[in-house]
Amino acid sequence: MLKITQSVFITNPRLRPRNSLGFFLLNLFMDYKKKLFVNKELSDEDLDYAREALKKVDLIEHLKDSFVYVTVDKEDGVQVVSAKDEYVYLVSKEYYIDNKMSMEYLKRRYEINNKLKETLYWMGLNNLKKFIPVISDNGIEKKYSEKAVYAESAPEAVNIMDNMDQHDYMYLEDVDEEI
Repeated sequence: MLKITQSVFITNPRLRPRNSLGFFLLNLFMDYKKKLFVNKELSDEDLDYAREALKKVDLIEHLKDSFVYVTVDKEDGVQVVSAKDEYVYLVSKEYYIDNKMSMEYLKRRYEINNKLKETLYWMGLNNLKKFIPVISDNGIEKKYSEKAVYAESAPEAVNIMDNMDQHDYMYLEDVDEEI
């Protein structure tokens, strides 16, 4: 059975649109159906779960000034992500991609950045360290996560884990630390 996760609303106060009137006019004539995206073609069962999740969100209010991306999968259930129009348009313009791909990027940007940092780490650039989440540690045996995080410091690695919604670990182990 699918579970419904909390809605995530992406905002960034440092990004300000240059022409607010332009965004206003674009939204005034924007068809709301073009601002709602789903990650896949939904089966009847998936459609019921998505509909149930969207009932808990004031969708019309969000679509006035935001794009909405609904992810439905067996492991994570239904996730509803919203991003302000100006951020979606900014990413679309910056990377020359459509609005749906912009939403996918905004939703997964921390994973994408971590993958880039992994490449930089293996090339020996930017003083990055590799941190591996420890899932359990009984003093004799440790169980590690399969995902690694690449950052310059442990606090930055913890922040990245939080941003990627990875909270099921005890602590992060620096594999580059000398013993």
